[in-house]
Amino acid sequence: MVIFLWLAAGLSLAGDVVVAYPAPLGEMASDDYKVEAGGKPVFVYTAPVLRGGPASFAYFDFSGAVTVTVTSTQLLGTVKILPTSYAIQPTVTGHSISFTLRRPVNLTIELNGNIQRPLHLFANPPETDRPDPASKDVIYFGPGVHEVTTLRPKSGQTVYLAGGAILRAKIAPDEKPTQEKNWKGNKVWATLLETTGAKNVQFRGRGVLDMSLLPWHARTAMWFGGSSDILVEGIVILDAPAWCVAMHTSKNVVVRNVKQICARENSDGIDICNSQDVLVEDCFLRNNDDEVCVKTLSSPPAMESKHIVVRRCVVWNDRARGLGITSETRSNISNVIFKNCDIIHDFSGGGDCAALAVLVSDSGTMTNIRFEDIRVEDCRNTLVNCWIGADMWGHDTTRGHIKGLTFKDIIVTGTTVPMLKLTGCDATHLIEDVRIENLRIQGRHITHAQTPNLKTNAYVRGLSIVAAAGPSY
Repeated sequence: MVIFLWLAAGLSLAGDVVVAYPAPLGEMASDDYKVEAGGKPVFVYTAPVLRGGPASFAYFDFSGAVTVTVTSTQLLGTVKILPTSYAIQPTVTGHSISFTLRRPVNLTIELNGNIQRPLHLFANPPETDRPDPASKDVIYFGPGVHEVTTLRPKSGQTVYLAGGAILRAKIAPDEKPTQEKNWKGNKVWATLLETTGAKNVQFRGRGVLDMSLLPWHARTAMWFGGSSDILVEGIVILDAPAWCVAMHTSKNVVVRNVKQICARENSDGIDICNSQDVLVEDCFLRNNDDEVCVKTLSSPPAMESKHIVVRRCVVWNDRARGLGITSETRSNISNVIFKNCDIIHDFSGGGDCAALAVLVSDSGTMTNIRFEDIRVEDCRNTLVNCWIGADMWGHDTTRGHIKGLTFKDIIVTGTTVPMLKLTGCDATHLIEDVRIENLRIQGRHITHAQTPNLKTNAYVRGLSIVAAAGPSY
C-alpha cells in the first residue's frame, strides 16, 4: 500500500542546518515572545484560542542539532516545556530560556504557571523535495499573502504552500452558499480544498492556511471524497470555522506534521469518515472540538472505517474529545490504534466528552479499538468515556456494539484523578471485552474495578484490569 511507502520520506540534510521563514509584510508579530533558532530570528505569529489568548506560534526547519532561545516580556520563574515526555531541560536567565533540539518536535512553552498565553513552537524536519513551481501539476503559493475561495486539485496534482506564505480563505462576492441554514442556522459555502474521486493528490508545505476571514461554519477547510493516495503534510491551519481535515470513503490517506490552532466551535481537527488505511502522525492539534475522531457517517453498504493508525501526536484538547470514535457510527469501525501520543491538556467537561472516547450513537459495531502508550498530563474531568446510546448526531433507530477495547500503558499525571466511564445501552447492545492494562494515575497503578472514579453499568461484560508492579489503589 502507498501509505507505508511514504513512511521513509523526509531525509535529513548533512550537518546542522536551520531554515527560518520571514513573515509576509504587515503581519503582526507577537507581543509576548521573540524566538531565535541557531542564531537566526524566527517570526512569532499570534492565534486566537478558546482559553485566554492570544497564543503565539512559530515554526522553522532544521537538521542536526539546533539551540533555540525564547525571550519573553515576563521575568521568568517557572518554565514548562510540553510534552514533559520529551524531557527538554531549558537554561533560564532573566527573561530568556534556551535549549537544544536534536529531532523535530512540536512543543508548547508555558511560563510562570500561566496557560493563557503560551508559545506553540513547531520545529520541522527539513524539506528535501519541494515541487517545481512551473510544473503543470503544481498549484504553488509562494511567500506572501494569497486569498482564495476554493481549490479543486485533480489526480496527480500538488497544492504547495511555501514557508512564509499565508493562504487566506474568503467568500467571493457573488458566491452562492451550498446551504442557506445548517443545524445552527448559519450559511455554509463550498469546501475550501476538495477532491472527488481523485488519486495521488498532495497538500503540503510550510505555510499557514488561515481561515479567520470566514464566519462560523462557512467552509470546511479540506474534504477528500472517494479519493486515494492523499497526503497532507507540514502546514499550519489557523482559526478554522468548521472541520479542518476530513475524508469520506477514501483510502491510503496520510496526515503528517500538520499543526492546528483553532478557537471556534466545530473546528474538528482530523475527521476520518468511512475511510480505510489512514495514517495520522507527528501532528499538533489544538481545536475547539474533537481533535482526531473516527466516524462512519454513511450506513452500509458504504465503506467501513478500518486499518487506522494515529501516532506520535501532541494534543491540547480545549473542549470536546481528544482521541477516539465519536458518534455518527452507522457502519462498522475496526482495527483502530491510537499510539504513543501526548495529551498535554484536556479540558473536556464531562458529559460525552473525554480525553479518550468511544461513542456509539448509531448501529455500527466497534471492534479492536486500542489506545496504547498515551501520556495525559492535565485531565480536568474524564479520561475515558465509552458509551452506547442516542444523541443529537445519531440517525439510526437501533444502537450498535463495542467489542474488543484496549487501554494499555496509559499514564496520567496532574492534580486531578479523572473519571473512567463505561456505559452500555441495554442487554443486546453491550460493551464487551474491555482490557485496561498498566493504567497509572498520579503514579499509582489501577488494580481492580473499585478504583476511584471508575463508573460502569449493567451492560458492560468482560472488563479486566491488569496492573504492573508499583503503588496501587
